Amino acid sequence: MGTAGSPVTRREHADHQPASPSSAPTGDGLPDPTDPISGEPASHQDQGGRANGLRLPLALATIVLTYWCVDIASPALPDVQRSLALSGTGAGLVFAAFFGGRLLSNLPAAFLVDRVGPRPTAGIGATLLVAGSLLAAVATGGGSLLPARALQGTGVALLASAALLSVLRARPGGGFAMTAFNVAAGVGGSAGLVSGGALTGSVGWRAVFWLSAGLAAALVVAAVLTRPAAGRALGSRASARDGDGSGAAKPGRRALAGALLANLLVYGNYSVWVVSLPLYAADAFDADAQRIGVLLLVVNIVHLSAAVPAGRIIRRSGALRALVGGFAITAVGLALVLAAPSEPWLLAPMTLYAVGQVMGNSAAGDLLLRLGGGGGRAVGMVRLTSDVGLVAGPAAVGALADAAGTAAPFPVLAALTAVATWLAWRGKGRRSVG
Repeated sequence: MGTAGSPVTRREHADHQPASPSSAPTGDGLPDPTDPISGEPASHQDQGGRANGLRLPLALATIVLTYWCVDIASPALPDVQRSLALSGTGAGLVFAAFFGGRLLSNLPAAFLVDRVGPRPTAGIGATLLVAGSLLAAVATGGGSLLPARALQGTGVALLASAALLSVLRARPGGGFAMTAFNVAAGVGGSAGLVSGGALTGSVGWRAVFWLSAGLAAALVVAAVLTRPAAGRALGSRASARDGDGSGAAKPGRRALAGALLANLLVYGNYSVWVVSLPLYAADAFDADAQRIGVLLLVVNIVHLSAAVPAGRIIRRSGALRALVGGFAITAVGLALVLAAPSEPWLLAPMTLYAVGQVMGNSAAGDLLLRLGGGGGRAVGMVRLTSDVGLVAGPAAVGALADAAGTAAPFPVLAALTAVATWLAWRGKGRRSVG
């Protein structure tokens, strides 16, 4: 992953005289949070639990293990449905309950991580994930499984917020936080898909939840026993928010709203991977589950492989330019899906889609983290818009496929993303002029 130079923590004088920030602009015209530390008093640094963070290696490991627990249940869903005699709607609710619990918990997670710090928040989240996983492992029907899944989602929301804020505080600049988050989540998700399929086939579906409980228990132990990361301020953008007199301009509401909508669209477009592509491949090319699984895995590998180059583009060109490029590539990929003459040819446009998605994901997240002030509020906005997109996107493309056929979501989302490309380009032009 991109290795932006680690900022050097400076000890201020006894009178806490602020260091003079250079406020060097990024490619977006925004102050770079890797500029010299703002020089807030130590009491301000401790406010909101800044001295209670996860160290960078533990934060990255937390993301890996958390997203391992997220994706591990996917291969087990057919067996869960048969074992518990769930309807198709009931099977869908197994994941809807999980994402619903995650969605409803994002704002409380943002509040908690600002008040008590990432380390205690991660410990609480991991405890909830242990409890939810154990309850899911012994569930006897939908009535007991669905609340357990919602509890798992709540734990994941707290863990993801704590880990992302810890990474952001360790490496605030150059898009490192979102790049690291995407890489770690991709590694964890891939491990979940592989282990979930293997355990379900060899032991049974309940084993995936027992393993999730074990992974979450390891996170509880790590949060309790490891030393916290040293607290410090987050640099010029956070200083502007806190009113430290650095002179950095506060972000406009239009820019912040644009970043929120961009992140929402990015995660709404992930519905192509989880819903539209499997449906279209089965309908148009009679692909079976195994072939669809291979197709999805290849797209996921491309997405993971593109995360580091996306971070480099953000560091060199700025998040707004990366966002424009990511949206444009995604739109082209979506538009070309229907031109694929056979199933293997789907990989060509879906490769463009995967590359564009990770560029847009990293860029939109980086903009939100910086425009939102670099604290728990910013992390909460990233997580909330992400989960709204993950809930609304699949529902929307599913309804569109029912109404107009499995091919319909691709041109519709391509057009919507093309419009977003134009709007982001206009925003980049205005920012450059300003």
